[in-house]
Amino acid sequence: MNEIGLEDVAAKPAATAARRPPPRQTRLAQALSDIGRGAAQWWVWSAMAWEDIRLRYRGSILGPFWLTFSMAVMIATLGVVYSTIFRAKVHTYLPFLTLGLLLWTFIASVVTEGCNCFIGAEAIIRQVRMPFTTHVFRVLYRNLIVLGHNAVVYLAVALWFAVPINARALLAVPGLALEIVNGIWVCLLLGMLSARFRDIVPIVASVIQIVFFTTPILWLPASLNGHYRWIVDCNPIYALLEIVRAPLLGHRVPAALWGLSLATTVAGWAVTLAAFARFRARIPFWV
Repeated sequence: MNEIGLEDVAAKPAATAARRPPPRQTRLAQALSDIGRGAAQWWVWSAMAWEDIRLRYRGSILGPFWLTFSMAVMIATLGVVYSTIFRAKVHTYLPFLTLGLLLWTFIASVVTEGCNCFIGAEAIIRQVRMPFTTHVFRVLYRNLIVLGHNAVVYLAVALWFAVPINARALLAVPGLALEIVNGIWVCLLLGMLSARFRDIVPIVASVIQIVFFTTPILWLPASLNGHYRWIVDCNPIYALLEIVRAPLLGHRVPAALWGLSLATTVAGWAVTLAAFARFRARIPFWV
């Protein structure tokens, strides 16, 4: 009897430990899990993004290629006008302008639409349980589809002006990947801020216009020297844009631009992860 009693006593702590609920994840672990599960469910946000494109151009003959057509007309017009104003050669300025506008349109769309990534998905967030980052990837993939359509314009310009394509063009792939990685944290951070403070949306729209004119998209970087050169050298948008544009033009990307792009990525993700870990559970109440 004593031996049985001792065995029962020894078995009680093990049974208690077995019934004990698993430890709760930390906020940071939950945030990282949300990002991982959102990325893994690619079939969900990719289907939602394609549906967004389909609904946006429902009943249209050309569909999203209307954007490509309007982009081609705008590039041709601005290329002739601004090459004359800046006294630049058309065969070098027009490819520069084309890539600049294509990449800027992608970046600006990700930023502005990222502000509404949670607000626009209010009904889904309140009714369906899924990772919040699903809506972030949806916005990003939707704009990548549009970028893919608009890339036809650059291919036509590159063939027409015989833009030299060499091994450096391969560096555009990691450059675009870095833009995508930055687009994720931008959408996530601005989406949370806009859900909490609705004034963020018009503020971002105004800032985007200012950044457009202070970034070498319409004008050449070499035209800004002297005391105002810091506007180019310290502009993270220019760095992220140039690490894709320069290789496709056959130019070398300065190491400083890669460094600025990587620093922007690390700093942006550090702030976003801290904010997402702390405020992730409040998003359904904010929208």
